Amino acid sequence: MRSITRISFLLVLMAGLLATVLLATDPEPEYSWRILPHVIGISDTVYITLTRHEGSNTMAYGSSVPISSLEGLEHADLWGGSVSFRIRRDAGVLLCKGSFLLGMGSGRIEFQPNPHFASDLRDAGLRDVRDDQLFELAVANFRISTAREFHSACRCVETVDDVMELTNHGVDTHYLRQIARLLPATLTVQEITQLKDHGVDTALLEALRSAGYQLPVQSAIELHDHGVDGQFLRELGPQFASARDANDLIALHDHGVTAEFVRKLRESGATLTASQIIELHDHGVTAEFVRNLRESGAQLTAGQIIELYDHGTGADLVRSAREAGITRDAGTDASVSPVIALHDHGIDPQFVRAMAEALPRKPAVDELIRLHDQGVSPEFAKRVARSGLADLTPDRLIKLHEHGVPVELIEQITRSHRASFSTDDLVRLHEHGVDAGFLGSFDAAGYSTASADEIIQLHEHGVTADYARRMQAEGFGTLSVNQLIKMKDHGV
Repeated sequence: MRSITRISFLLVLMAGLLATVLLATDPEPEYSWRILPHVIGISDTVYITLTRHEGSNTMAYGSSVPISSLEGLEHADLWGGSVSFRIRRDAGVLLCKGSFLLGMGSGRIEFQPNPHFASDLRDAGLRDVRDDQLFELAVANFRISTAREFHSACRCVETVDDVMELTNHGVDTHYLRQIARLLPATLTVQEITQLKDHGVDTALLEALRSAGYQLPVQSAIELHDHGVDGQFLRELGPQFASARDANDLIALHDHGVTAEFVRKLRESGATLTASQIIELHDHGVTAEFVRNLRESGAQLTAGQIIELYDHGTGADLVRSAREAGITRDAGTDASVSPVIALHDHGIDPQFVRAMAEALPRKPAVDELIRLHDQGVSPEFAKRVARSGLADLTPDRLIKLHEHGVPVELIEQITRSHRASFSTDDLVRLHEHGVDAGFLGSFDAAGYSTASADEIIQLHEHGVTADYARRMQAEGFGTLSVNQLIKMKDHGV
C-alpha cells in the first residue's frame, strides 16, 4: 500500500513539474513604462520608454512626448507619488500605473487592444496582420490613416511590417509615391529603403526617366554613390541612349566625358561603345579627328583611331594611301601600321598621290618609304615613267637616282628602242661620261644597235659620230665598233 502511495505522489509531483515547465515556455507578455525628464520644471516634454517582456525577449521603444499626451498625468506628479495615466493609440490604449520620485517614474502597463484595429488594417489593404503586433503598433503610434496612405502610394506595401520598415528608414508617403511613379511596377519595399538609405532623391530618378534609361534600382543607387547627377544624365541621354547598365554611365562620368564630346562623336557618324568613347577621350582624340578619318572612307576601330592620333598621323595621309590603293582597307582587320610608317618617315599625302600617279603600278608602303628616304622625287619618277623605260620598278628608280643618271639619257635610250639595256647598263653609261647627245649622235650615224659596252668603248677611245660618218663618206661603209676603234687608234 505504501508503494502505491509513493508512486502516486511521484506522478503528481512530475505532473506539477511538467506543468511548470510548460508554463515557463509560454509566458504571458509583461509591459512596463519608464519616464525620465528633460529638464525638470522647464520642459513640457518627457522621455518615455515602453517595454515588452516575454520570456527572455525584451523590446523597448523610447521617444520624447509632450506631457499633455499622457492622459491623467500632471506636471506636478513628476515630483513624487503614485500615478495612473493613459496613452491612446489607434491600436489600443496603454493603461500606465506606477510612481514618480524626483522627476523619474516607472511602472506597469495594462494594454487594452483595439478590437477593430486588425480588421481596419485589412480593410486598408494590408495582409498578414497578427494580434501580437498590436502592442508594438500602439507603442509606435501606428495609424490606420498611415497604412491607407502607404498602401495607396505603392502597391508593394502589403503588410504592417512593410509600413514599419519604410517608416523606420525615414520613407514618407510623398517620397514613396514619387518612387512608385518613377520606377517599375515590380518595385519592392527593400529596394525603396535602399534608395532612401543611400540618399537617392527623386530628381535623379526623374533624370534617368527623361533620359530614356530603363535601369534597375541598384543601378540608380550606384549612380548616386558615384556622384552622377541628374544634369549629367539629362544631357547625356539624347547623345548616348545605349547604356546597358550603370557601369557605362559611371565610367563615362568618372573619366570626365562630357555630353558635348559624345554628341560630337555621334555627329561624326561613329557608332561607339562607352569603353571606346572613354578610350578616345583619355587619349585626347578629338571628335573632329574622328570625323575626318570617317570622311576619308577608312573603316577604323577605336583602337586604330587612337594609334593614328598618338602618332600624329592625319586623315589626309590615310585618305591618300587608300585612294592610291597602297593600303588595305578591311574593316577591323586592317592595320594602320603602314600609314603610321609613312608618317614616321616624313611622307606627306602629296608625295603618296604623286608617286602613285607616276609609277606604272601602285607602290607598296615599304617601296614608298625607300623612294622617299633615297630622295627620289615624284617629278623624277614621272619623267622616267614618261620616257617609256620598260619594267620601271621603285628599286630601278632608286638605283638610277642614286647614281645620278640623267633623265635625258634615259629618254634617248628608250627612243633608240634599246629595251635590252639594264639598270646597270644605264649606270655604267653615265659613269663613263656617255650623255644623251653622244648616244643620239651614234644612233643617227647608224649605230642604234650598239651595246652599252660598245658605246662606252667608243666614248673612251675618243670615237665620235662625226668620225664614223666621215669614214662612211670616204667609202669604208658602216664599220663595226671594233673597226672604228682600231682605225681611230691608228690615226686613220
